[in-house]
Amino acid sequence: MIKLFQLPYSHYSAKVKIALLEKGLPYEAPVLEAGYTRSAEYLARNPLGKVPYLVDGEFGVGESEVIVEYLEERYPDPPLLPRSIEGRARSRWLSRFHDLYLGPQLSTLYFALSDGRAGTPAFAPEVDRFVELVGLLESHVDPAPYFLGAEFTLADASYALSYHYVVTLGAAHGRPLGPADMPKLTGWFAAVSARPSVAKVLDAAKVALAGG
Repeated sequence: MIKLFQLPYSHYSAKVKIALLEKGLPYEAPVLEAGYTRSAEYLARNPLGKVPYLVDGEFGVGESEVIVEYLEERYPDPPLLPRSIEGRARSRWLSRFHDLYLGPQLSTLYFALSDGRAGTPAFAPEVDRFVELVGLLESHVDPAPYFLGAEFTLADASYALSYHYVVTLGAAHGRPLGPADMPKLTGWFAAVSARPSVAKVLDAAKVALAGG
C-alpha cells in the first residue's frame, strides 16, 4: 500500500493525490498531528521536513514533481504525460512554472494574511508579482479543454488547487481576479474541476481550510 504524508490544503500535496487518483492507485494518507513534520520520526524519513512525501513499499521520496514523475514511470497506465517529446516538455514546463514561481508566491500571500505583512505598503510588490505571474500563465496557455489539449496531464494536476488559491488570495489581498482577468484559466478550471479526482481533492482542501 502506498502511504502519502500530506496536508489537505497543500497545493503540492494536491498534485500528488490527483495523480494517484487518476491512476487508480490505492493509498493511505494519515492525518498528521501539528508539528509532526518537524518531529525526529518524520525528519528521519525526509530530512527537509516538507510535504508531500511518498512511501511505496521500501522506497520513499519527497518533492511533489519528483513523486509524480516516479508514479508515471512506476505505474505508466493511464499515462499523465503526453506521448510526444514536445508535449512532455511542455507539461513539465508548466509544472515547473507552478512549483518554482506561482506556487511559492501563493504561499507568500497565504502566510502574509496571518503574520501581519498583508496590507502594508512594503508587501504591495508581492501582490503585484502574484498578479503578474497569473497574467503570464494566462498568456501562455490555450486550454482545449485541458492545458495540453484533450488529455488530462500532470500539468493540470499541478494547478488544480492553486487556482482556488488564486481566486481566494487575490480577493483577500484586494486584487480579485475573475473570468474577465483570466478567461482561459477560468474555462480550464471548469473542465478540470469536473473530474472526480480533482473534485475529491478540492473538497478535502476546502474542508481543511474551513477548520473541519
